[in-house]
Amino acid sequence: MKRLVWFLLPCATIFLGGCEDGSTSTGSNSAKPSVTSSNDAPSKGDAFVVPDPLIAMLWCPPGTFHMGSPEVEPSRDGDEVLRAVTLASGFWLGKYEVTQAQWQRIMGNNPSHFKGAKLPVEKISWDEAKSFCAKLTERERKAGRLPAGWAYQLPTEAQWEYACRAGTNSAWSFGNTPQDIDKRINFADMSSNMQGAQKEYDDGFEFTAPAGSFPANPWGFHEMHGNVFEWCSDWYGKNDPVPARDPVGPSSGSEKVFRGGSWALPTVFSRSARRDKNQPILESAFLGLRVCLSRIQNSE
Repeated sequence: MKRLVWFLLPCATIFLGGCEDGSTSTGSNSAKPSVTSSNDAPSKGDAFVVPDPLIAMLWCPPGTFHMGSPEVEPSRDGDEVLRAVTLASGFWLGKYEVTQAQWQRIMGNNPSHFKGAKLPVEKISWDEAKSFCAKLTERERKAGRLPAGWAYQLPTEAQWEYACRAGTNSAWSFGNTPQDIDKRINFADMSSNMQGAQKEYDDGFEFTAPAGSFPANPWGFHEMHGNVFEWCSDWYGKNDPVPARDPVGPSSGSEKVFRGGSWALPTVFSRSARRDKNQPILESAFLGLRVCLSRIQNSE
């Protein structure tokens, strides 16, 4: 499998700025898809909406799952080591990718290449994504809506994959070889001129798609496969095939992880176990974020 950089090169000058069925979880998600905003601190187990800018958050319960992919999974990469991971504390994760309207409300700007209030924000570096989380945390803490010791952060790789899989162990949260994949993922299809485009499919979007355009996974999260990659908090590093508890990645490194695939790449990049990474200064129209509310992490 070619690494991501080979697919980014054809349009680097356009999109890079500034400088690239079974269940294994022991938890279950009872969050309702319809949630309302509140001026109170969220309660564990409940879905809620950040009052302004209306970010819907779904609860992910504590649990153990198998992170990575089995050696028989098609298009598997060598860094997708299969291991049991326990997340001892539950957390909340955004039901959707952060939109441009939400980003504008917190940050006061819109760096995105493809403009649209309901489209995912993109062309943001890892530091900018982290800054969004920090500003949201500061505002919500001042409003008294954050539990002590909790903060809005980028999800760890483990948190991201746990929510993406939503209790499944297949290549995607909806199966291994789905026939209607273009009804479930925004990827490089017949409308794309990108390298590796799967011209036999039509997902309905040439570039990014508005939040909620594709069906939710079993836990209610939309567009965790495709649309835009999503920054994670972790430095990229090798994973060992041994059980892990609340992993946060290496303490240092040169590249940050992002997950989920994008509109500009074929479907193999959107598999639940797929890992991609680049320098944290990367700003790309392929790359955005999904916010996580969790206990304060020890890794930067």
